[in-house]
Amino acid sequence: MLKTRAVLEIGVSGDDGRVSVRFGMLFERYVTISNKLVGVLLRARKQGLVHFEGEMLWQGRDDGVLITLLQ
Repeated sequence: MLKTRAVLEIGVSGDDGRVSVRFGMLFERYVTISNKLVGVLLRARKQGLVHFEGEMLWQGRDDGVLITLLQ
């Protein structure tokens, strides 16, 4: 599923201990690994692994959306 290592490497740990990263930053890193990032993120959210606002993520428009690991 979602390569949490990429999020852990470039993300920032919050006060609650959860690691978060902006979508644009994750997209730039992950696009070299897979061109299916948005699909992976949508499935991960459905399984309760990540949280982000909005129904869909678009490169450029949603670069500032925060992706947070829940597990």
